[in-house]
Amino acid sequence: MTLLTDEQLANIAHDYFLSKLNIAEISKKYNLSRYLIAKAIDEAENKGIVKISIYQSPKRAQNLERKFQSLFDLKEVYILEDKETKNQDNEMIVNFAAKQIQNYITSANVVGLTWGTLLRDIIDDFSTETRPDLTVVQLLGQVVNASKRKQPLIQHAADKFNAKSLTFPAPLYAIDPGLVKKIQQEPYYQYIEKYFSKLDLVFASIGTMQSLESGQFFMDYYADKLFTGIKKNQLAGIIFGRPYDIKGRFYSPIEPHISGISLSDILAVPDRFVIVKNRFKEDALLGALRSGVITHLITTSGIAERVLRKNEAL
Repeated sequence: MTLLTDEQLANIAHDYFLSKLNIAEISKKYNLSRYLIAKAIDEAENKGIVKISIYQSPKRAQNLERKFQSLFDLKEVYILEDKETKNQDNEMIVNFAAKQIQNYITSANVVGLTWGTLLRDIIDDFSTETRPDLTVVQLLGQVVNASKRKQPLIQHAADKFNAKSLTFPAPLYAIDPGLVKKIQQEPYYQYIEKYFSKLDLVFASIGTMQSLESGQFFMDYYADKLFTGIKKNQLAGIIFGRPYDIKGRFYSPIEPHISGISLSDILAVPDRFVIVKNRFKEDALLGALRSGVITHLITTSGIAERVLRKNEAL
């Protein structure tokens, strides 16, 4: 089988596993014997070109789900029982979130999101569809110190559905509120803003102050000016670009410095999914839950139990 390249092995495997051609049909297509086609399929698996996984619905902690739904007035809560390892937890959360969110996207016309590694992983796990009636909208500008990627997240999500996309080419924060006002006067902002009031669904992850502090450029040029008069340890987390404390109170002085969707428009979106898989974000999650910005939560039982303990302690 050394005569076939990895690309040829991938093409044969694609025809067999995804296009559902039988070995006789593939043999005729590539003018190779049935024996060689069967060997090619085996080699594609052995080389890792083909990876087969069997999806099993994760167990859900229903008692915890009911507690969260009651405590925090949530529409839906998905709390998944922890697996044996962190990697298994991460894979479980991503796979489950992708399926749940995609179910909601089926009946949506306008979907909004921000940025983040977790969101990219979830989008990667979406099944490809064709939805020309769907528009994916970037809700906020980009963090100045964000690393470059080959493809913008908004475009990546839109490509999964062969849908339209609207990017937001502006910085997330501006020291001068006047710059934000000027951006709001630009035709591209006014065009995107019309979609903010049409959003059917948004999904996001939660950040922490540590995640902002990991960007040296932000710390050198923005942090002190944007967070004047407040200690960083008073802020529990960041969601939709907005810092808040553990009681769910947003840090309002930053609002004029944010480029993108307003908090009132976010709160008007009927379905607001938040996914949390980092077990050290219990403060951030508790504050976000208390803020009222979340309607649908996906997390693990370990994280949920830590949040409940923190909530009782406070």
